[in-house]
Amino acid sequence: MTTITVTAEHIARGVADSCDHCPVALAIREALPHGPGLWVDSAHVTVGKPGHWTEVDLPDTVTHFIEAFDGGDPVRPFTFDLDYPAVTA
Repeated sequence: MTTITVTAEHIARGVADSCDHCPVALAIREALPHGPGLWVDSAHVTVGKPGHWTEVDLPDTVTHFIEAFDGGDPVRPFTFDLDYPAVTA
């Protein structure tokens, strides 16, 4: 399990309707510093590299955040657990 924190900075830098530059993608990329490729849709994150991709379901709270952000509604920083092995430094 990996804890992901979406910060105010991620929200400010995030791009609506972007699979790899939305606030959630920015936060996940920061939490997985080894630079895997990743794409986020409203229900999943796909992490990995060509030939070895892992799709992980996102919690409902993340889905609601993404839908609100993409819709232009106000959103706030939050933390969630991603069912992806924790990365150790």
